[in-house]
Amino acid sequence: MARLSSGEEEKLLRKLFTNIAAVISIIVIVFASFAFFAPKIGSLFGFVSKYRNDIGINTAIKPNSPVLAEIPKATKEKEITIKGYAQPGLTIILYINGPEKGRATTGNDGLFTFDKVELSDGKNTIFAKALDAKNIESERTPIYTISVDKDNPKIEIESPKEGEVIRNLDKRIRIRGKSNEKITLKINGKLAVVKPDLTFDFLLGVNEGGVEIKIEAVDEAQNKTEQSIRVTYEKKSG
Repeated sequence: MARLSSGEEEKLLRKLFTNIAAVISIIVIVFASFAFFAPKIGSLFGFVSKYRNDIGINTAIKPNSPVLAEIPKATKEKEITIKGYAQPGLTIILYINGPEKGRATTGNDGLFTFDKVELSDGKNTIFAKALDAKNIESERTPIYTISVDKDNPKIEIESPKEGEVIRNLDKRIRIRGKSNEKITLKINGKLAVVKPDLTFDFLLGVNEGGVEIKIEAVDEAQNKTEQSIRVTYEKKSG
């Protein structure tokens, strides 16, 4: 075999290194292209795949949560009506104190109603979920708390006292007292402010002579207490 000259060997080595560099470059380009285009190619194949509608491949779209309307904080009734709205044609599941309490279906107007929902004494937790035709369940609504309260509020009139004679120059009587719970308070039909500490301090305009002071207190459960006292107002001489 004829021996290659040094010039020919050098030329052959350069060609070999060139070929090796080209192969390495191709390998690098292939791997880079795969990393960049694979997700797009996979998405394309996923789009045209006959399995594209399978729940295991695509995440199911949940229906929107229902909305519960006008949930009271407290009630004196053992049974109440719960209303709300959601997308038409959904099944609404109502939960009371944990377990499922009942189901209702939204009409074309999206409204639903649960009649005669029975509550337990004390505090009750309430929330709801929506279920579509594919049995896909929505997220729950916020959790509401309803207290069943059958006790009338208690009020104490600290001043004036029954039969007291009040004398001043401005034809007003100062009425002070307190309650045992949050209430709406009216004195002789006029709305009075109840402070956060459940006390009240109200000035009532009066005429001279006998005065009847009527107090009406209504709590959040709509329990009512009425109380009245009689006093005498005399205008103080200057």
